[in-house]
Amino acid sequence: MVPETFVRVSQRLGDGETGGLGERPNSRSPSPPVPQSPSPLLGRKVFLIAALLFIAVKGSAQLLSDLEPERPLSIEDARPVSFRAFSGSVDWAYNVRQDRLNDYGPGFSLLYGAARGIEVGGSVRYVTRPGRNAERGISSGDIQLHALFSLTTETAAWPALAVKAGVEFPTGLDSKGTDLHMSALATRSFEKFRVHANFLWTRLGATGSTERNDRFDSILGADCLVNTRGQTDTLLVTDLGWQTNPVLGGKGVFFVEGGIRQRIGVQTIFFVGAGSELTGERDRAHFRARIGLTHVY
Repeated sequence: MVPETFVRVSQRLGDGETGGLGERPNSRSPSPPVPQSPSPLLGRKVFLIAALLFIAVKGSAQLLSDLEPERPLSIEDARPVSFRAFSGSVDWAYNVRQDRLNDYGPGFSLLYGAARGIEVGGSVRYVTRPGRNAERGISSGDIQLHALFSLTTETAAWPALAVKAGVEFPTGLDSKGTDLHMSALATRSFEKFRVHANFLWTRLGATGSTERNDRFDSILGADCLVNTRGQTDTLLVTDLGWQTNPVLGGKGVFFVEGGIRQRIGVQTIFFVGAGSELTGERDRAHFRARIGLTHVY
C-alpha cells in the first residue's frame, strides 16, 4: 500500500516538467513559445519586390534619356521606344518672332514600340496664324506618321544608328500636298555625356512659286545626366543646327537650343526648353520656348 503523502507529492511533480510515475505532463502546464522559421514565400516576395524596384529605376533612367523631337529640343536620339511601350507627350510652344507676328499653340505625340528595334508614332501641332506660318513651312493641324528603325545598337566601336521615315498629311488649316520626311540618326555615349547627330531631308508635295521643294536639316546635340543627392532624375540637353530656308533665295537658318528633362514620377517626365534662330529672314523665331510632359505606359 502506497502512503498518501507520496501520492500527493507524485501528483504535484506530474504537474511540472518531470511528470509523475511515467505519466505525460498536464496539458494545462505553461510551455515556452517556439519561434517559427521565416516562410519561404515571404523571402520570395521580398526578392520579387527588390527586383521590380531595380527594374523600375533602370527603366526610368532610360526613359529620361529617350530624346524625341520637340521634347524639348529638335534633336532626337537613335534609340526607339521600348518594345510594347506607349509614350504620350503634350506641350505648349511660344515663338517670339523678329517681325513681332508671334505665334503659339499645343503639340501632341504618341509613340509605340511595335517590335524590338522598331518604333511607330504620330504627332500633330497647332499654331496661331496658320496662313502665314504655312508660308514658313510650319503647318497647323497636319498629322505626321512615322516609323523609326534601329540599324545597330551602340558598341565599343560603333555608335547607335537608326533611320526614320515619315509622311505628313495636309489635314490642317491652309495646308496643301503630302510631305515626305527621311532622317538618319546617330548616338554615341561617353563616360559622362552622349552626343547625337541628325540629318533630315523633307520633300514637299506641293509648293508655291517662291518655296523650295526639298529642304535639308543637320543637327548636332549632346545631353548629360545631373547627379543630385545620389539620384539621376535630371537630364540637360543642348543642340545647334542648320536648315535651308523654306523660301527660294532665303538665308539659311542657324539655331541653338537648350533644355532640361526632369523625372517627376517613375514613368513621367517634365521638360522645358528654349532656343533662338540666329540667322534667317525677318520673320524668324527670335526666341522660342516650350514646356510639356511625357508619360510612358
